[in-house]
Amino acid sequence: MSRFLEEAANAGLFVNFRIGPYICGEWNYGGMPAWINQIPDMSIRSSNDPWKTIMRQFMMNILDYVTPYLAKNGGPIILAQIENEYGTSDPGYVDWCGNLVTHEFASAEILWIMCNGRAANSTIETCNSCNCLDDGWIDRHRQTVVDRPMMFTENEGMYQSWGRAMSVRETSDLAYSVAGWFSGGGSYHAYYMWHGGNNYGHTAGSGIATKYADDVCLHSDGTPNEPKFTHLSRLQHLIADRAEIMLSQDANRTALPYWDGTQWSYGTQQFAYSYLLSVHFLVNQAPISLAVLFRNQTITMSRQSIRIYDENMFLLYDTANYSDINSNNTEIVPIVSGSFEWSTWSEPTLSNLSVVTSPTPMEQLTVTNDETIYLWYRRNVTLSQPSSRSILEVQTRKGNALLVFLEGEYLGEFDEHQEGLGNVEATITLDLSSFKPNQQYLLEILSISLGLNSSVPAYNLEYKGIVGKIWLDGQLLIDNQTSTNFWQHQKGLVGEELEIYTEEGSSKVNWSNDSSKDIGKPITWFQTRFDLDHLVREDINANPVLFDAQGLNRGHVFINGNNIGLYWLLQGICNGRPVWCTQRETNCSEPTQRYYHIPPDWLMSKNNLITIFEHLGAPSPASNSCQLKLHFLVFCSAICFI
Repeated sequence: MSRFLEEAANAGLFVNFRIGPYICGEWNYGGMPAWINQIPDMSIRSSNDPWKTIMRQFMMNILDYVTPYLAKNGGPIILAQIENEYGTSDPGYVDWCGNLVTHEFASAEILWIMCNGRAANSTIETCNSCNCLDDGWIDRHRQTVVDRPMMFTENEGMYQSWGRAMSVRETSDLAYSVAGWFSGGGSYHAYYMWHGGNNYGHTAGSGIATKYADDVCLHSDGTPNEPKFTHLSRLQHLIADRAEIMLSQDANRTALPYWDGTQWSYGTQQFAYSYLLSVHFLVNQAPISLAVLFRNQTITMSRQSIRIYDENMFLLYDTANYSDINSNNTEIVPIVSGSFEWSTWSEPTLSNLSVVTSPTPMEQLTVTNDETIYLWYRRNVTLSQPSSRSILEVQTRKGNALLVFLEGEYLGEFDEHQEGLGNVEATITLDLSSFKPNQQYLLEILSISLGLNSSVPAYNLEYKGIVGKIWLDGQLLIDNQTSTNFWQHQKGLVGEELEIYTEEGSSKVNWSNDSSKDIGKPITWFQTRFDLDHLVREDINANPVLFDAQGLNRGHVFINGNNIGLYWLLQGICNGRPVWCTQRETNCSEPTQRYYHIPPDWLMSKNNLITIFEHLGAPSPASNSCQLKLHFLVFCSAICFI
């Protein structure tokens, strides 16, 4: 954090320090630690004493840490945020947040915001939206608050969700939103995001893909998203060039006559914001193209667009016109190829790791505190009438996967990749026809958290794993306190415990060089080494390096001990309803995400160690099914070369 603040100061940038502790951001648990769940009587984001105690202490610790970077000490921090999109009806909590910044944190001498929701009187409410002019936010703000600046904290670029195709926001729509905001007098604007990102490790919230906001001005791998990048860059330079004059005066808004086909008429959707002796914003909010009259000139405007003119009526910018900008045409170049000597190691279903016993299955976070995404549930079961269509019913949660084994044999899987909180009923059909009736067998279930939900409203906590009853062919697998057939819970994997994805840990297990026998086998580790192409070695930061997961199913990849995040070749479905702020869907029926970014400082020129933990078993590829492709520089998935 200090490095970021130092870089901001060196670049001459100001910082809006959105502290938290709840930040959402599609981050795992909204940025909060899972141990919060273990605090008695906890109710987050509410007038709850345990929550207020830890939130206050967190804020005090953070402010103490960043004191050298506060504006009063010559640092870049001029704003801070106390809560995030608070929509719950708890006025007592909102007032408490306001009192906190007014009294206990007054020595920071900065302004505080509460974005897009209920805001305390001592804070500034800001807008998170697709268009804060068209949705009426600017007008409402001016009518109700006359002494506070207009701040747009999240102009949405949207994120990727597992199981959905990418939703795209049109370049013209984003430019229209930004130009409209500044035309109406907005003084602060933040893209959400300008640069897309990546959820390395298991930082992504439930249902959130590893790449984040890839459709914004800079892709998650850092390459320009054209024409959006250049078109919005031009607008930002224009606004910066006129900023001093625009901030020194209130815009004069006048209605514009438009041609209705027979005569010039006045409505409510065509108007101009004029900053005298500087710049004029002509706005057409209508969903159709039409002609308007301004300064005795007839000007044709595209649907929902803004044209910006200088005082001499020279056109400076048109949100709808970027025909001179070439779209992305990035060359796809493989940088690591050839036949590799892959080694494999199967994660054992039984191990010597410590276990916790209970007559009922324990909720996952109670055991793991989210320090690992894996929890083994084990229990002996007696099969009464095993069949080829035996049914296992488990109460679990959204954003959770369950892998089922009997006597070490993998039998099936359930996954729930939806965003949100709540229980779901998992029904898994198992082929038990090879097992004998009235005999006891070891049932094992590997629960895999696919992220803790990031949007956590007040009075709610997140849970994972088995959260209720479990039946096998109608038999309830819960025992009373006197039974000896308790559930055993093992936290994490043996491969994790030994850190076999690192140089030191790799030698702690016996890797098999006959990888062919492990194709299609679940919970299997793959490992090999690779060198970078000589051209890449000369400048490893010149272009992004991405991992192509084609040929795999779902799991995690480690590069030199670093986890690049969850990969999943889950099909992305177009449902005809693009998500908020977007207009269309793309890449229908292709994987939600096929390529995964590798930070360049995780790579070496030679002898890089790559380790893959595959949850479900990689399908055996066709002889030439894996080709190296991506934005610029990539290497292919392990299984392509087995």
